[in-house]
Amino acid sequence: MAPERSGAARTYHRRMAIPMTSPMTAAKLPEPDLGLERIPKDRYLSPAYAQLEWDRMWTKVWHCAAAASDVAERGDYIVYEIGPESVLIVNTGDGVNAVANVCQHRGRTLRDPGCGTATFFQCPYHLWTYALDGTLVDLPDRHDFPQGDPVGKRNLPQIRCEVWNGFVWINFDPNCEPLRDYLGIVADHLESYDFGRNYHLEDEMFMEWECNWKIGVDAFNEVYHVQGIHPELLDFTDDVDCPVDILGRHSRFLFRVGRPSPRWTDEMAQSHGYRDRNELTAIMKGMMRSVDLDPDTFTGTVDDVRPALQEARRASGEAAGFDYSTLIDDQLTDDFHYFIFPNITLNISANHFWWFRHRPHPSGDPNLMMWDYQNWVRLPAGAEPPERPPTRVTRYGDGSELELHLALQQDAAASPPLQKGMRSGAFDGLELAHQERRIRNFHRVLESYIAGDPVPQDV
Repeated sequence: MAPERSGAARTYHRRMAIPMTSPMTAAKLPEPDLGLERIPKDRYLSPAYAQLEWDRMWTKVWHCAAAASDVAERGDYIVYEIGPESVLIVNTGDGVNAVANVCQHRGRTLRDPGCGTATFFQCPYHLWTYALDGTLVDLPDRHDFPQGDPVGKRNLPQIRCEVWNGFVWINFDPNCEPLRDYLGIVADHLESYDFGRNYHLEDEMFMEWECNWKIGVDAFNEVYHVQGIHPELLDFTDDVDCPVDILGRHSRFLFRVGRPSPRWTDEMAQSHGYRDRNELTAIMKGMMRSVDLDPDTFTGTVDDVRPALQEARRASGEAAGFDYSTLIDDQLTDDFHYFIFPNITLNISANHFWWFRHRPHPSGDPNLMMWDYQNWVRLPAGAEPPERPPTRVTRYGDGSELELHLALQQDAAASPPLQKGMRSGAFDGLELAHQERRIRNFHRVLESYIAGDPVPQDV
């Protein structure tokens, strides 16, 4: 145990009690043996492998398809698309339901991607009309079908659907396990945030990247790259003491915010105009001021900043109407970073979170993907939620990426060169470091689906 600090700094090492209602823990969890083998590059390049992914994995897993707030009232709907499938997620008035977004007459999609409100769904081609629950209720010349009147019979196929923690999830396998079982311990952890009650959607963008969807997953599953493409983060985040936990199918790491990386050396600090690595940087001072801490009168060291931020955020945030009662101290400063197999990444902070979804490209080209981004903000009690932002569908390089946080611009720019390099005969597969083991676990789980083996459940 580190020695207790003396003087005024001591108060900042007082730890708040973990709420008894929260199952969240920042303690390191045991890990399975993930092996050492190189990851074959063909998984990122082969159309045949992409087809196996669709047949054996995408049609068997739970998809985070939409925000529950988009289907909050009767008649609200949103279209989710993945691979060749298009799904209508609808509030029928009796709950949220999911049906195939394809008319059962000649196969036309009923609604284009996006969200809206309807009292029924009518195919614009031949006017077949469906109730909100997918039942075929009317069509022109219904008695002109010698095989029998289709009404009530040619209904939209139902798709498994569940709502959890502010999001709607769907599964194309009618015999799939319940969503809560699929999520496992991750659900226990994330319920403390209560996304559906505490956070509201502020920004959304769907962007085409010139790389395989798994490169998108990989980019957000390790911090080994921070020193390379995000060096501006090193003076206030710790990319070295970053515990990784393998949670069966899923995984997480805890990215410490409010203390500098060990890579932030005296020499690096001096090159940025600071005395040494222990001087508070402009970003650290800004973080302190955001929670009513005065960096000019702060008597602690740089190592005291993070616990001071936690204590001050709890006090100032709750005074402003934020409900932190289910959050432990580390959740008040750190990025609790979760990956939900196969394609959801969550960067979660106390007052906002980023939600990323990595989808194979609609064209089926394994060299392209869709990267879906949402920014959610926490609002104090009683505050009016922001108006739902429009969904912007863009492609990297058209300038829309400049609207993103700098770190996300950097991640987007770094991904296409990886795909290009993988096509070279000079490269034969991914050589992963220990700190990249979330990627290794992702491939372990993916391969279990491809091979038809039991899915790893170890935690």
